Amino acid sequence: MKRRNRKLTTLAITLLTLIATFGTLGYAYACRTPRRNWCNYEVVFTEVTWSDNEIEKDVADVWATITNCASKIEIYITNAYPCYTAYVNFTIKNKGCKSVHIDEVSVENLNPTELEVMTTNLECIWIDPCGKVKGQVAAHLLQPAKENWSYQFEISIHLSVCPRVHPRTIGFWKHQFKVALGWGGTAQVDPDTLEDYLDEITDESNVFSFTGTREQKFQEALDILRISFHSSMEAKLRAQLLALWLNYVAGWTNGYRIEGLTAWEIIEGSEEALINGHTGEYEDWKNLCDRFNNIGG
Repeated sequence: MKRRNRKLTTLAITLLTLIATFGTLGYAYACRTPRRNWCNYEVVFTEVTWSDNEIEKDVADVWATITNCASKIEIYITNAYPCYTAYVNFTIKNKGCKSVHIDEVSVENLNPTELEVMTTNLECIWIDPCGKVKGQVAAHLLQPAKENWSYQFEISIHLSVCPRVHPRTIGFWKHQFKVALGWGGTAQVDPDTLEDYLDEITDESNVFSFTGTREQKFQEALDILRISFHSSMEAKLRAQLLALWLNYVAGWTNGYRIEGLTAWEIIEGSEEALINGHTGEYEDWKNLCDRFNNIGG
């Protein structure tokens, strides 16, 4: 009888072990299986570290853990006091095979009157396959905060499913204006939108001004874009700059950089060179504009 009980006990322990094992495997499978929430995009938190501003005294503690299929980081602060600040550094990686748009990394803070939480601005950025972005969260205890208290908050990745747009080449924009002027072919940008783009450039640029009828605006833009091998470096810069302007107002430059520079920074630098006659800089700015316009090519 006792021997039978021991066998039953052993069997029960074995079954519990198997259940726990399959439960763990099931959780791991859920986090890796496509079409389960956002996990099919495989954009995850991969690293998290933490520190604080305590120097002389070591009273409060902070720690963080990655949870929810690695889409969330939970942060805990204990024994905190007013003016205590905790820092959490994190890394986000795209483990998938497609570029993904991060809408934002949001903060859920249940104690905003006692705890101020600030995070690196990661709104509206693209992350390429195998690409990484780093960020930091700073949590500062305000005066109403309770001493010897515990606080918890979390940060989450929010993605959107949309095709990645990219800048278009100078040839693409020449084609749009040719079609709009009746040269034949099929346009990808309609004439109303093209005119809106030129009007917006006129309002914001210190180099370009498109006036007159729609046809006159289109012809002037086409004349600027139609450069040849023998064109001056100033003309080449103006052509590539106009193409970059068109990509910028179309919203096709967001999330891209060339040598660490955004499209707007390259536009500003190019216009400053043209306005001030810094001829020695023309080729460098032209090349940056050209490279940016050819990112998608």
